[in-house]
Amino acid sequence: MPNIQETTLPNGLRVVLQPDASVPLVGTSLLYDVGSRVETPGSSGFAHLFEHLMFQGSAHVGCGEFVQRIQGWGGTVNGMTGKERTTYYHSLPSHQVGLGLWMEADRMRSLSLTSSSFEVQRKAVLEERLERVDNSPYGEATVRIGELSYSGFGYAHPVIGYRADLEAASIDDVSAFHRAWYRPDNAVLALAGDMDSDAVLDAVFAYFGDIPSDGSASVPRFDTESRMVPKRERMVDAKASLPALFVNHPAIPYGDPDFYVYEVMETLLFRGPSSRLNRRLVMDERTAIKVQGGYEAHRGPSLFSFFAVLPQGGDPAQLAESYSSELERLVNEPVDDEELE
Repeated sequence: MPNIQETTLPNGLRVVLQPDASVPLVGTSLLYDVGSRVETPGSSGFAHLFEHLMFQGSAHVGCGEFVQRIQGWGGTVNGMTGKERTTYYHSLPSHQVGLGLWMEADRMRSLSLTSSSFEVQRKAVLEERLERVDNSPYGEATVRIGELSYSGFGYAHPVIGYRADLEAASIDDVSAFHRAWYRPDNAVLALAGDMDSDAVLDAVFAYFGDIPSDGSASVPRFDTESRMVPKRERMVDAKASLPALFVNHPAIPYGDPDFYVYEVMETLLFRGPSSRLNRRLVMDERTAIKVQGGYEAHRGPSLFSFFAVLPQGGDPAQLAESYSSELERLVNEPVDDEELE
């Protein structure tokens, strides 16, 4: 079993350490329990916007310097935002682990939020949205299928946010968002690699221990009504040269005993060239050019999704029937041991 050590600082920061001397590196991840699911109408996109703003400098680290210092030691650094959480991660040579911890603590304690950096990053996010959604084939459909699949705003809206909300946001709005969610008692700091656990823990206490937990925010409720009838919608997308089909089914959340059943179903249906849907729809029947999808698990309402691009002139209704029949096959025919293995 891995030697995982856990502790919690008095200010609520949870710390997880896993010593592993196989390579002279340490990977560090700082996870904030703030994703797009906590956003309310008018504040969509704020969690993702902060992924950008967190690299714009802090009291003792200049704009862009976080990345420069990590990469200067040959390390890697990035961040990611989803519906559930925002994570910042980097790797460094073992003897420089303290550098990353110090910089992470500095931006947790004293992030530089200026009007100029805010405008620059808002523009960057709007350009990213232009690329991913507005100017992308099936981009608007990807947003719309989320809106149709969830009854509550938290999970229904896109992580990148709505253009109108981002354009209307003020620096005061995003500052309040930061105070509410970016605090030590709403974060988990995890390190794995070639390290002296006691020395690293001492550094964590020294750098993070005096950061106050003076913010608070209530997590919205994510109750959703069971949908008893299907919803269907057809969209015309001038940017898409081929038709596509989206199908979402409500699914169970994290923590449900059937979580692993859904994971196996995803693998059987979607993963790899030998998966059932790829073999049938792409290779044999050729009713789809590509298929993808699977289990989208959340702490709240979750989905099992299907997406396919059809050949020119393909029949989405027929493809939906074929997909449905594969789901029925899972219900009615036990998976043999060889395929399951």
